Amino acid sequence: MASNLSRSQQELLHKLRNNNMHFNLLERYYDGDAPLPESADGQSRAYRRFQRKSRLNLAQLSVAAVRERMVIGGFRTGAEDDENGDRVARRLWKYNNCDALSADLHSLFLRFGVAYAMVGFPDEAEFPVLTVEDPRQMCAYTDPAQPNRVTEAVKVFTEYGVHYLYSYGPDEVQVYVKDSDDNIFDAEGWELSMTMANPIGEVPVVKFTNSDERGEYEPYLDIIDRVNHMILQRLVIATTQAFRQRVLKGDFPTHDADGNEIDYNGIFESSAGSLWMIPDGADVQELAQAEIQGILSAVRADIQDFAAVTRTPMHYFIPEGVNGSAEGAQLAREGLVFKAEDRIARATPGWSKVMSLMFQWLGDDVRAALLDLEPLWKPAERYSLAERADANTKFQDMPFRSRMSLIAQFSPSEIEEMETQRAGENLIAQALVTGEPAPGGQTEPV
Repeated sequence: MASNLSRSQQELLHKLRNNNMHFNLLERYYDGDAPLPESADGQSRAYRRFQRKSRLNLAQLSVAAVRERMVIGGFRTGAEDDENGDRVARRLWKYNNCDALSADLHSLFLRFGVAYAMVGFPDEAEFPVLTVEDPRQMCAYTDPAQPNRVTEAVKVFTEYGVHYLYSYGPDEVQVYVKDSDDNIFDAEGWELSMTMANPIGEVPVVKFTNSDERGEYEPYLDIIDRVNHMILQRLVIATTQAFRQRVLKGDFPTHDADGNEIDYNGIFESSAGSLWMIPDGADVQELAQAEIQGILSAVRADIQDFAAVTRTPMHYFIPEGVNGSAEGAQLAREGLVFKAEDRIARATPGWSKVMSLMFQWLGDDVRAALLDLEPLWKPAERYSLAERADANTKFQDMPFRSRMSLIAQFSPSEIEEMETQRAGENLIAQALVTGEPAPGGQTEPV
């Protein structure tokens, strides 16, 4: 049976199926559902429950450490290239609740190495609508000469018992459907349901790619498995040797007076109220418990290896990691800052393209100019309040906006509000000096 999908659509669907096998594995590590540590064949269901307790979720912490430092405070455009950013862009950002959406996109971007954003303009919407797309549902081709320009994309999902496939092209959007009983990644069985025009003449999908299109913890899954394996050994030892094992040495009869075989397991039962009756001359000994301190040290060493290769400060994984030297903590933080700045640089073209598509939907060609668009990221290096106050006093020669942005690390909207308050305070101060009423008749602060 011939497929109704084009060759490129079939190839994207095939690629999406292959990606899902790998992405689902990465998602298991991120959710703390990593593959169980190796054990003997024929294990019981109870032992599998025991194995699950040995898994430590290092992957999610390594992603959170970077995502928390990737925060956008505004945008500059060709229409309003000032220090505080473009107000229209800020309204679009707020309308789409992008403070939360951007965090979701960065999480996918750091987990899988790939993430997508899509811009549309529903009939009932006042502004363009931004959605974050999971790479397990969307796949796209990009222009080799312009990696940020998507030439074709497909999205698949299931809703109300029906599989849907949306194909996005520069001129139109095609919608295919088929029954949910069929394999969603099979190219056969898709029927064209609807075709919609694309008025902006460009695929409204933006692809975000991490370094080598790999997740933050993807190259280090073996270390996570090693940590989980050693934790399992500790749990086994601690559980099986929770109480010291006792040994009875002596000449014990094998049968009682009636000729029945004696069950010593039932006689020498370990419990708080049990009483043992043993023959005269029997020797009772206790076996020493196994030492687990070495295993604890090995687990900590493996976690330190994971922290080193992912450039994540140790205190994210072990609370007492904050007790190290100040110089060591500073060096660890520098590695995280450099990595966060690299991820910000990789995400910047994508967010510029997203905002450009939004302005294209609005018909604002001036603000849609991609070369003039620039996201205003909050600094990856966060200073304490004492550090900011100290630096602010030492850089009084710098302009007010620069000090508030670079040193005090306030957002563009906060700086704009402070400038308004500052102008009002200056007018009141001038009125107090000259004796003339300030605008509105106010002569002294309320």
